[in-house]
Amino acid sequence: MRSTLIATGSYLPEKILTNADLEKMVDTSDEWIVQRSGIKSRHVAVEGETTSVMAIKAAERALKVSGLSPHDIDLIVVATTTPDQTFPAVASKVQAALGIPVGIAFDVQAVCTGFVYALNVADNFIKAGQARHALVIGADKMTSILDWNDRTTCVLFADGAGAVILKAEEGEAGDVSQPGIHASKLCANGAQGDLLYVDGGPSSNQQTGHIVMHGREVFKYAVSYMAGVVEDVLAASGVSPSEIDWLIPHQQFAYYRSHRQKAGYEHG
Repeated sequence: MRSTLIATGSYLPEKILTNADLEKMVDTSDEWIVQRSGIKSRHVAVEGETTSVMAIKAAERALKVSGLSPHDIDLIVVATTTPDQTFPAVASKVQAALGIPVGIAFDVQAVCTGFVYALNVADNFIKAGQARHALVIGADKMTSILDWNDRTTCVLFADGAGAVILKAEEGEAGDVSQPGIHASKLCANGAQGDLLYVDGGPSSNQQTGHIVMHGREVFKYAVSYMAGVVEDVLAASGVSPSEIDWLIPHQQFAYYRSHRQKAGYEHG
């Protein structure tokens, strides 16, 4: 049994914050932001536009594309770092809003890699025969935990949601010509926790807190580690790098590196 992706859906808030807008808020410039991230503008949720609101809209669009009914969904996994409340889970709010029957619904908190973790969790539920149609959502209102006076973070993070629907399909093991999730690898290194964190939490100071990031160190670590993980997944799939048509990092690392090389900042 394998997981095939049969539909996608996404949602972005209508409000847009440009680099020019940020120039009026903090000591930064369009040139500085674009040079380091490639970002020209970002979508920002307005008051009342919570994580669950965005997740529900993305899920509705994915469900419409799939041709399935809410009653076909037996698993919901939402990846989020900014839930509406500590509990109930955003997944349960999606379940109620879409009229999905009683079943498995929970959130996963793995920050930037959250969607990849959620996708892997849903894939394993399907492989174990515990679900046939899984709704997997990544949704965050990152602006709710930003310090708008910190130019190193407020220019990078924004709001939105994306959803996919996975379907259980039978197929030959190891046949990568068939659609589906063929290999994955998840990693975490808690020893690097002081490079990117939020300075608040329910059990520490009962505050939401703000994002604190040491960007240069995060970038160096993430790029080198991602390269190794890609190699491991290719090896597990029996696929060579020359066979890959698309490599899609979960953030802007690839753009950042290629842009800096073209500009003469890096070589090799």
